[in-house]
Amino acid sequence: MDLMQGVSRILEHLENDSVEGATMACMRLARLAQDHLNAAIFLRELYPKKEEVARTLYDDTCHLGAEAGKFVFETSFKRWIEIHTLDYPLSSSAGEDMTVLRVAAGEIEPELEQWKATLVDLQPPPGLAAFDAAAFHDSATSERAGIRLRITALNTIKARLKTRCLNYAVRMERQLASQDRNQQLLWSVQNDVNNHFKEHAPDVYAKMQKASVLAASPDAEDAALTLTEVRRALQSAADHFYPPSTEPVMCSDGKERVLGADRYLNRLNEHLAMSLRSKAQRDLAAAELTLLDTFMRRLNDLASKGVHAEVTQAEARQGLVGLFLFLSTITRSAAGNG
Repeated sequence: MDLMQGVSRILEHLENDSVEGATMACMRLARLAQDHLNAAIFLRELYPKKEEVARTLYDDTCHLGAEAGKFVFETSFKRWIEIHTLDYPLSSSAGEDMTVLRVAAGEIEPELEQWKATLVDLQPPPGLAAFDAAAFHDSATSERAGIRLRITALNTIKARLKTRCLNYAVRMERQLASQDRNQQLLWSVQNDVNNHFKEHAPDVYAKMQKASVLAASPDAEDAALTLTEVRRALQSAADHFYPPSTEPVMCSDGKERVLGADRYLNRLNEHLAMSLRSKAQRDLAAAELTLLDTFMRRLNDLASKGVHAEVTQAEARQGLVGLFLFLSTITRSAAGNG
């Protein structure tokens, strides 16, 4: 199930007046989206018992750390209280008044049906004498009032919970639509860069494709390999735009340097200085290159310790996105748009 299908499932359950189905679909969607707080909020609606919630939440949030896990646990409880606090007291089974009704989403409909059937049963049987009918009516009146108050409370919680599910579905729908627009923008940048190097530098294109495949892998070891391939693509791009030299060259800052094969970042900086006419464009490209340099140094530090797998997927993907953004700046310049 993808995220947009999850939104559709929530709306379908709401249209069918299935509060349990909508709540369960919200929890599944939140878990799928790694939205831990909302997953906890809807989990509480399905399993109000504190011990069960704590056990499940620990499995879901233990990787976040103790403080984050505590925040999710406490905040989700506050949000549960918002739904289940009534504006009037109800009598508990012990005869005490309570203003917080603990009921699971899956218990609401069966309990409503049960109380409605009980109201029907609270009709005097036929054939009662007038005195007995009056006594039955007096004893049933108070019970009917309590049942109707309970039914009202259940419907109030049901309506609040449906509203929360609807609001979550709408927020997720907007978020996914926004992400789609951003993905289309990134895809456009990536497509332009790929097309440029496919035509002018197939070696750079091949390395970028390999990095893209590795970045999509869930394997932790492939995260480090992604950054390795990003570095290789960057080196190949430097060779394409500013080939290495064994002789000293006069750089744009007035100093002589030997820009050999291993000085690919210096060569790229020199290419930027010579090819980008706009200072703002040069500054942007230099900042993007500095970011990539940070990832390269991170990779070198880990490699020297022999712990490649410590590169996270987020770092690897950020490095790949940074590569495409930087190369997009250069290729626009090469096409005469810089």
